[in-house]
Amino acid sequence: MAEHRSFVVVTDQEPFAHWLTQTLRDEGATIVVDTSALDRVLQLVDMTGTRLVFVSLSREGLRQDAAFLEGLLAAKPLLPIIAVAESPDQALLLAALRAGARDFITPELRPDEVISVVRHLLDRTQSLTTSPGDHGWAAAVVSARPGSDAPMFALHLALAIQTQSPQNKTLLLDLGAPPADTLLFLGIKSSYTFVDAVRSLRRLDSTLIDTAFGKHKSGLHLLAMPEDLQLNTQDITSADIYVLLGTLRRYFTHIVINLGGVPTSDFLYLALGRVDRVVVIAEQSLPSCKQNMNLLQHLRENKIDLNTAGLVLDHYLSRMPPDADSVAKGMSLPLLTTLPSSGMARLAVMNSGESMFDNSPRDPYAIAIRRLARELLAAAPNPDEAPRGWLAKARGWLTGEPA
Repeated sequence: MAEHRSFVVVTDQEPFAHWLTQTLRDEGATIVVDTSALDRVLQLVDMTGTRLVFVSLSREGLRQDAAFLEGLLAAKPLLPIIAVAESPDQALLLAALRAGARDFITPELRPDEVISVVRHLLDRTQSLTTSPGDHGWAAAVVSARPGSDAPMFALHLALAIQTQSPQNKTLLLDLGAPPADTLLFLGIKSSYTFVDAVRSLRRLDSTLIDTAFGKHKSGLHLLAMPEDLQLNTQDITSADIYVLLGTLRRYFTHIVINLGGVPTSDFLYLALGRVDRVVVIAEQSLPSCKQNMNLLQHLRENKIDLNTAGLVLDHYLSRMPPDADSVAKGMSLPLLTTLPSSGMARLAVMNSGESMFDNSPRDPYAIAIRRLARELLAAAPNPDEAPRGWLAKARGWLTGEPA
């Protein structure tokens, strides 16, 4: 028996679960999931280190089963999946293979035939990882209050990272409120949105990214929520976040995610569970401090790991109380930097379509963000290493255990 080997079986049909459990009892532990909820299955795959998944198909639920299989493969392209059906139905077989299943089995097969299929697939993927999304490094910018501060900061942080690391690809993922402000600031028009990316996960590759995503002259790629206010975070499931972020991390070395103004929700919690750094941006004012402290309390209550989080105090006036160190202490966060108001420079960014690095490169705001970008890059793991990143954090949130 292969020690510590496990298999996830996705089925609501007890006969399939029993048959596979008995057939594979000498090969490893069988974990049965009686739901095709993608986030739940991905949770089990990550928690158990499963290297092979069985998914049952039926004619009645074929469309839903095939969509689930496609979503699972989009999140775990190297994870072998075996489709299971009651009989060798031609329609089910074709649907399974088109959706990406590696093989197709039925209870009519002898146990040794099933084991042979399993061992063959495991041998082929022995040297491959099932979590390719670990390669990228991601930082999220959060703020309890909607407005221009978070998108302004996230935009310039992403631009600074792209400029300081030109050999790598950097993405600014703008999921904040108001929607798509970062694209407006740069005068970039892109009809392809985050919602479109979710809907085209199976086709998401380097070609689609380079042709459909917004792109700045610096090389920075941008992807944002649609400006249509009818399409908000409630239209995107936690599974969508889980799958798409994992996919994007295979194509970008650095990702900056603007989550400013996003209300506390599963959407926010799961997105934050998938990043390596969290940057909280707040103002010096009492309302801003109070709302952001409430936000942090909600994050801690929902098991979001804030060990790598830090505070950026915006519109800071050193001669006015409370001072930056006091605010950081009150939020139990290390102070990363303070930013000046730089009102004229910010207004120029909003109205000119050019970043502050182009319009006012010597402005203290621009200088502070370039410095912070250098510090974050210096602390980021080497892409060639396998650090403890979003996977452990997401697992901690999903299981309720500390990361």
